Amino acid sequence: MQKRRTPRDLGLWMGQMPVGKNNDITDVPGVRVGHVSLIQGVGPLLPHGKGPVRTGVTAILPRTGNLYRQPCSAGIEVMNGYGKSLGVPYIQETGSLNSPILLTNTLSVNDVANGVITYLLKQNPEIGNDARTPNIVVMECDDSYLNDIRGRHVKPWDAILALQRAAKGPIDQGNVGAGVGMSCFHMKGGIGSSSRLVQDQSGRSFVLGMLALANFGVLRDFLLVGVPVGKLLDQQASGYIPGSLILVGITNAPLSRWQLRQLAGRANLGMARTGSISMTGSGDFCLMVSTYIGSPNNYLSDWELDEFFRAVTEASAESIWNSMFLARTMEGRDGHIRNALPITETLDIVRRWQGGL
Repeated sequence: MQKRRTPRDLGLWMGQMPVGKNNDITDVPGVRVGHVSLIQGVGPLLPHGKGPVRTGVTAILPRTGNLYRQPCSAGIEVMNGYGKSLGVPYIQETGSLNSPILLTNTLSVNDVANGVITYLLKQNPEIGNDARTPNIVVMECDDSYLNDIRGRHVKPWDAILALQRAAKGPIDQGNVGAGVGMSCFHMKGGIGSSSRLVQDQSGRSFVLGMLALANFGVLRDFLLVGVPVGKLLDQQASGYIPGSLILVGITNAPLSRWQLRQLAGRANLGMARTGSISMTGSGDFCLMVSTYIGSPNNYLSDWELDEFFRAVTEASAESIWNSMFLARTMEGRDGHIRNALPITETLDIVRRWQGGL
């Protein structure tokens, strides 16, 4: 099977900022990502939760060490509140992240949360006795077009396994983990990631990485490097219009909770570069995390944030595009099919457009 390549690998311009070694979220020191992919059965949807199954779970550990005992600063932006993610209010209130970040399908949020609770209780025997309970963060998209979502096939032990598998990059992208059953612009979507290297005014270097769970949009809206590819592709839009985009960003820069909230708000600019209009029914969230441990006196000035805004915008868009370029065609329940982005035709459209033909 021919290896799929990213738009950057194929020579498309993805922005003006430099990228990290792997061009994914694990370029941020200490970040680890793990997937569990569940793919079982073919044909008609069977009763009583018997499949076919096209789903999974993705775990993101922002840094090494015990997150519960030494939380990260965090900020979150709810760009469209139709999502059912768990743990959002606590982050809005406190600006703190004290658990791993898990991604899955909409109806498996609680099962994944149960797994994370088990994982954290084992790590921290003081929880619920002499210490407060953690804020569990599980974010979701609806994969029901391809998956037997009612069957709730993601179990608590799958969440634990994804956490145990979490490793340094390069990470798998496309049809993996929570991205197995996802759709994007009526084509196959899934997991995508990208990173940017950022310098502050004093010349210090930092890394900002984004990870997307892409499951949104209609074909006619799809843009690639400013080209209306969706309108020009020789494809028919069919099936359920998917909803939701989860973006998770992590940086090692010394940023406050309020600055991280500002960065999260810029993710919608990256979404717009891909053609998203954040349609009704699409739950669109961006969670930004800083792994910096130190005095708040060392936070960057607000006047130094512009390059971080640029980094979020570029890396968010590239993460979404990577999710599509690296995904493969998948058939799900009831013969529903999401075709992979046709790379050759897409590149031809971009080159003709840019050549003025």
